[in-house]
Amino acid sequence: MSLESRLVSGLRRSKKEKEPDRPDYSEPDFSGWAQKLDNFIPASKAAAANAAEETADAAPAVAVAEVVEAAPVAKPADDRPSLDAVLAKLLSFDGAMCVAVVDSETGMILGNAGSGVDIDLAAAGASVILRARLASAKALGGEEHIEDVLISLTSQVQIIHPLPKNPSIFTYLIGDKAKSSLAMARFKAAEADLLIQL
Repeated sequence: MSLESRLVSGLRRSKKEKEPDRPDYSEPDFSGWAQKLDNFIPASKAAAANAAEETADAAPAVAVAEVVEAAPVAKPADDRPSLDAVLAKLLSFDGAMCVAVVDSETGMILGNAGSGVDIDLAAAGASVILRARLASAKALGGEEHIEDVLISLTSQVQIIHPLPKNPSIFTYLIGDKAKSSLAMARFKAAEADLLIQL
């Protein structure tokens, strides 16, 4: 055999030997990718998916009813009157000067209406009076609670009326003593229990 023929046959053999190393692109192998994807799925989700598959295989074909989400429940509109509207209604009697809703623990006014008095200073003083009366009522014991504290001055009548649901908050109503009726002033102060919702 000539040298030429040996080289040609050697090249053919080396080509044949290298062919098996070349990948076959005609049919891809996805088994490696499937294993990699399984590694990314958490065990709990995989168990749930397997259970769902088993249930689907075991259950006969049944028409699935369409799941309809419940409509969100509409929240009722806040139909409470504003504090300003309530305070204006409390001032609707003859001789009314001003009214305030006050926190007795701090002496701060939550809302006020009317004029004729330095209501900030008066409310701070009224909160001290109410705190003292609540402390003395607690010290005396018993089941009594304060409905009103009436302060009668030369030209004014002042009513401190704690709210029954929260006694530390009170309605403070001031009226002109010559023009207003004490009974009407007490009635308006008590009306605040129904109107003010804190």
